[in-house]
Amino acid sequence: MKNILIKFAPILAPIFVLFFVFHSLTNEYSVKFEETYIETGEDLQPTKSVPKINRESGVISRITYLEDFLKNLEETKVTVDTDLEETKDAIRRVLVGQRIYLSLLVFYLFFALSVLFTYLFSAWFYKHLAYVFYPVSILVTIPKFFYQVQMMINGDFISIVYLLVFVLSYILSIVSIHLIGKKQQLENFKALQFSSSLEEEGRSPSSTKTGSFFSPIFHFLLIILIGILIGNLVYIPLFLLQKHYVTEFSYFLFSVLALLSIFYIFNYKKVGGEGSLKSWQNILVSFAYLQFRFLRNSFVGLFGLIFVVFFVTFLFSLLLFNIDLIQTNLGLFGKATEF
Repeated sequence: MKNILIKFAPILAPIFVLFFVFHSLTNEYSVKFEETYIETGEDLQPTKSVPKINRESGVISRITYLEDFLKNLEETKVTVDTDLEETKDAIRRVLVGQRIYLSLLVFYLFFALSVLFTYLFSAWFYKHLAYVFYPVSILVTIPKFFYQVQMMINGDFISIVYLLVFVLSYILSIVSIHLIGKKQQLENFKALQFSSSLEEEGRSPSSTKTGSFFSPIFHFLLIILIGILIGNLVYIPLFLLQKHYVTEFSYFLFSVLALLSIFYIFNYKKVGGEGSLKSWQNILVSFAYLQFRFLRNSFVGLFGLIFVVFFVTFLFSLLLFNIDLIQTNLGLFGKATEF
């Protein structure tokens, strides 16, 4: 039994997490506190608040409902003295939040598939994905676990099935974390490990020769010219497009991202594909590697942003401290105002 669990836990854990993602797409839970009352003479006095968990429609149903409601609201003719713009803006903000939440769920779904593919095909970056995936899976499963326990106590017998699935997902994720460092022979797709310095990333080796004195000036003017052209021909039209045509701009943006992702996936397949695997297997691992690169660059950018904010805040605080110290002890600012 132990050997079977060790063998199949890294395969079953992402599959159970996929069930969790699909469940989150179609079901959500809300906690409401209901007060109980006791009769004291002619009045009813509240005694305590009892939490009650309600099952609601998932994010896909909410997005569809909000889009239809907003469309009907915009087509409704109202009187002159009635202003619904604030209501429409509030609905749009809620709709944007729901779409972001849906994007995160879809990304997490692909993340689970990437972990599964990299384990099955022994890709070298499996450990990097697994060390992020399984702790996150455990954290997001815990609230669902308590929701199902409370609903089971309230008499919802369907929640028993959900509870078993979430418990198995929790256990398999813990076992998979323990087994991450024990998987051997993660040697496939080693060529992708050095893809940052290869030409398929669009960066050919730079020359070490030193040019003339006018070469840096020419490059500087060329960069300014290209920046002006990009700003006038790309950035400004895109800004006007996303301002006046939000829906069309969203479709355009996702289409560009999809085409760029396909380009990188086939590029990674061409450079780092394994001859022992079939073409579709190399494509799946290349997709997983694209997600790995996205996560790695996101973490680097996030920590870099945090460092920059911390550094700027520290310098600004030090400047304020020096100004206060000079003004208090030396009185230079006070003397300067006398002239």
